[in-house]
Amino acid sequence: IADALETVKYPANKTIIREGDVGDRFYILEDGAAEVFKAGTNNNLPLKTYQRGDYFGELALLDDKPRAASVVSKTDVKVAMLGKAGFQRLLGPVEGIMRRDDPSKR
Repeated sequence: IADALETVKYPANKTIIREGDVGDRFYILEDGAAEVFKAGTNNNLPLKTYQRGDYFGELALLDDKPRAASVVSKTDVKVAMLGKAGFQRLLGPVEGIMRRDDPSKR
């Protein structure tokens, strides 16, 4: 998996994933914090905060649908990205675990 990952840094307040965009990458947060926002909910308050070790972006890849929410860096962040082909090849077998952690089911 490590060979397929690409590390990218984002400054604070940078959109990493934009709601409605095509899902083509999976992200693992290596350092920093990021927040999840969804249009029309909670007066622009974050729905969730991601910390080091959390992952996101899997649902659009699993369901082949547009991004369901936006993820914005709260601090300077470093993420490990995995493209769609690598995600399906390497992480497809853990799909059940990722679906169990789907925040839209809460």
